[in-house]
Amino acid sequence: MGVLSRTPAPIDCDRPASADFLRVLAAWAVGAFHIWQQSWYSRPAAEHWLRAGSVGVDFLVMLSAFCLFLPWANAAAQGRPLPQTRPAEFYRRRVARLLPAYYASLLFSLALAVYRSGWSRALAVDLFTHLTLTQQLFPACYIGTQLNAVSWTLTVFALFYLVFPLLAPLCAKHPLPTLGALCLVQAGYSQWALHQYGTGEYALLFNQFPAFCGVLAVGMAAALIFAELAHGSWTVRFAPRAACTALGVAAFVWLDRCMRLQAWAAEYQQFQLINRMPLALAAAAMLVCFGLGLTPPAPARRLLRGLAALTYSFYLWHQMLTVFLKYDLHLPAWQGVTPPNQLGDKVWMQQAHALYWTAAIAVTLAAYYGVEKPIAKRLHGKKG
Repeated sequence: MGVLSRTPAPIDCDRPASADFLRVLAAWAVGAFHIWQQSWYSRPAAEHWLRAGSVGVDFLVMLSAFCLFLPWANAAAQGRPLPQTRPAEFYRRRVARLLPAYYASLLFSLALAVYRSGWSRALAVDLFTHLTLTQQLFPACYIGTQLNAVSWTLTVFALFYLVFPLLAPLCAKHPLPTLGALCLVQAGYSQWALHQYGTGEYALLFNQFPAFCGVLAVGMAAALIFAELAHGSWTVRFAPRAACTALGVAAFVWLDRCMRLQAWAAEYQQFQLINRMPLALAAAAMLVCFGLGLTPPAPARRLLRGLAALTYSFYLWHQMLTVFLKYDLHLPAWQGVTPPNQLGDKVWMQQAHALYWTAAIAVTLAAYYGVEKPIAKRLHGKKG
């Protein structure tokens, strides 16, 4: 991605390439974190991204707010009427986007749970909450779930989607009060949750929806800033576009520094809640600056879009697949009750790392092209 021409290509105001880039980066970070948890294989240059990769979820939340709100931000910046999407239509499209691929992964995790422990009333409750995207609201179905452990994030997204039809026009018309209120919700909730640190309750609290409200505000504010700047006459000039690119690089360096601090924090979950906003701001700054500065050539743009399209299926499958391979199938082969990574077997760690990434990518491709894309085409009459 670079600004190489004296006459930069026009900015894509509706879907900047930087959004796809951040989506791929965030999904990779989450996947790298979960696979590292099982293999313990890492290289020094990227180790802090592996250890802090769970923060990629925060970036995905912020990015969702940016992408969903961008049409409202563009309309407000250009003085056009705001989009008039009816809530029922918005919910229908969100359901069609999220649930088919999610239910396919849920079916696999249900089969695994029954195979491991048999059917039970607790599993029935677990399944019901997962089907209704309410699993994060119940401790036994969130921290103690027998199903797909990463799916708790869908509760956060579902609650955001529930309020978005009201939030979007309100933010477009009254941005500062709306964004300020969201930030105050996160600040107040986080302060309350931090007082629970050191108790069993904290693990249930620090990733709940109110703890992400400020992150959502950052995403929507980034959309407003991007839309306001992307339509200016300066966008056809090389110097300011190059300056934006340089600022994007600086934002990435800032983000890398934040990830390093997060990775080596003595109290990881406490540090994450306290520093959730700086991390989101660094990611949003990179998103906006690269979006304003860079217009990749068509092949690179297609590649980024293709990779970004795979991230949802990847997110749904990679963690439970890795655990299944390691603990159910004992792959790569190992004996006994203590996994080889805990015994310092570096050859096994490297083999596990390669196997888990290969399997995750293969199943992602199968899930996307076999489930997600065909269903999207049927529901929306277009390709994926």
